[in-house]
Amino acid sequence: MSYKNTMKLFASNFMLVWKQLLYLFIIILIFGACAYSVSIPFINLLKSCDAGEKFISIFKTAYSSPSELFLYVSNCFKSVFSLISENFGHIYLSLIGLFFFGFLFPFLLIQMSIYNISSILYQKLSMNMEVSYFQNGIKTLKHSFLYALANILFNIPFFIILVLLFVVYLQIATTILGSILGLVALSALLIILRALKMSLFTCYTGFMVEHNCSPFVAFGKGFVKLAKQFWKVLSTSIILQLTIIFVTSFIAVFTFLSGLIVLIPATFVLLATYNLVIYQNIKGERYYLGSNLIFNPVQYKVKQEDSLNQTNLPEEPTEVIPKFKTIRKKRKKSKLNIKK
Repeated sequence: MSYKNTMKLFASNFMLVWKQLLYLFIIILIFGACAYSVSIPFINLLKSCDAGEKFISIFKTAYSSPSELFLYVSNCFKSVFSLISENFGHIYLSLIGLFFFGFLFPFLLIQMSIYNISSILYQKLSMNMEVSYFQNGIKTLKHSFLYALANILFNIPFFIILVLLFVVYLQIATTILGSILGLVALSALLIILRALKMSLFTCYTGFMVEHNCSPFVAFGKGFVKLAKQFWKVLSTSIILQLTIIFVTSFIAVFTFLSGLIVLIPATFVLLATYNLVIYQNIKGERYYLGSNLIFNPVQYKVKQEDSLNQTNLPEEPTEVIPKFKTIRKKRKKSKLNIKK
């Protein structure tokens, strides 16, 4: 039901995708130009040693001679690092500017936009309230900035695991069979890792948006709420992750990668919607699926148990007055009438 409700809410709030696309376009335009301007010395240095052609040839090596892939990749990185160390005095400002304008600032702003989307969706789910994208972004600026900073720390362990998995794959891919089997195993592990990350953070954003607390408190409280239903949420996260991969691959192939322009912001909105749906379901509180449609997780759970047990349980708890109490009241009234 979480998967189904996520898709319903995503479809009914698709206008957020266009707003997110505009936001990402502005970020890419501004910081892309800044990153390029500060990285010109570093780019010229890479051109002087044909580093671009070396990295492009990595993909050719993966198909032609997979046994040499690990050695070739390590040699490419070693040559680039040695080149940077030899010319560090001339390009250190360029590297610092590239780090800030090409990675840190865009990452922070994108994470802040995810918090903004979650805040808008939460108000839509809980109160059926329409909120302006940019006004809400200014209103939640403080909490979205803290959210973005915390996400840098939260993503470090997953990034380290990702690098280790890639290193292990390069060592396994010494033959054609090893490269194919390693690629399949790597893909499966990446899907599970991504789904695990999604599951751990499902209640984190919703709790922070609702209570306006610090991200670390929100993560701890959210994980406590999630713990009882973790495996159920993980299975749903894997299904959603497979859906995203399938749709992304289909659109990328049949639109010659142009469809990714819309698909990337759509993925942000979809994941934010999914987190809030899981959060509301775990809390057991009602939320709007549309302007005239409210979903109650408690009623759905009762109906589900009713269908499994084949009993006629009430959808909501109702107060039942025992019959003997009403009989005693009637007898007392009759005695008073006799005395009168």
